[in-house]
Amino acid sequence: MLTLKGVKPPAARGQAVRAVSFLRPWLLGAAGYAYLFSLGWTRSKHRAAIVELCHHFGYHHESRERTELPVVAAGDLIATSDLPIDVRAVDSVDGNVTDRELITICRMVRDSRPDRLFEFGTFDGRTTVNMAVNAAPGAIVCTLDLPRSKIDSSSAPIHAHEVRYADKPESGKRYRGTDAERQIVQLYGDSGDFDFGPYYGLMDFVFIDASHTFDYVVNDSLHARKMLKPSGGTILWHDYGRWDGVTAALNQLRRHHPDFATVVALEGTTLAALRVASRDTIPSPRIRLRQAPR
Repeated sequence: MLTLKGVKPPAARGQAVRAVSFLRPWLLGAAGYAYLFSLGWTRSKHRAAIVELCHHFGYHHESRERTELPVVAAGDLIATSDLPIDVRAVDSVDGNVTDRELITICRMVRDSRPDRLFEFGTFDGRTTVNMAVNAAPGAIVCTLDLPRSKIDSSSAPIHAHEVRYADKPESGKRYRGTDAERQIVQLYGDSGDFDFGPYYGLMDFVFIDASHTFDYVVNDSLHARKMLKPSGGTILWHDYGRWDGVTAALNQLRRHHPDFATVVALEGTTLAALRVASRDTIPSPRIRLRQAPR
């Protein structure tokens, strides 16, 4: 076994020393426990910590709505898996997709090389900039965000937990000032009454991550389907299996609307995807969907 002169392993610590060294995390954990279960639970990130603690003890708290979509690996939807991707705005904040989800989005965009993309829900622009830099050269990303002024007057109520994502001074701050900004068209409005007509039949790729309430997800999904080019394209949703409104909407769209019969969930993520090869017309049947609990 090779070694090096002048180096030596750390001294063995006795049981008493190990017990004393554990005192600091024990005290911090005890203080955190007291805070989590008194005032801390009122914040969403701390509720998430409580759920993770429950997972440690074997209890798994899941969405009230059961997931029904077939689960596939993201690689099954990507023709060329070894293409390099450009990942921007790496550090995530509350409201962003996870790192794995961001990489999946980048891979799907790079693989399909869309020319025209549409995003429901800009938020801070993290997914916006990543889609822009992985799309075809010269691609345009149109991204729609609810302005702060319409939070209290939206066409349908948004979830109380979503207000903080809309209540911000600026949309898309993470793409501002980047080389991708020239490819991005920032739109403002309520997707419940926005005029999407000019975008029908023009998009190669649509990402839906705006309001997570049932009504909005159904509305945004139906508009997104009409946006795809006659030659086809991709629709991607975020938070399937995490938000009841998203889960119920996609479950029922798959069951009741023929255009969504092949939507799938992507393994290891909360992303759902619909790949459309081609189409002649977009049917607009009158479908009855059960309202999910808010």
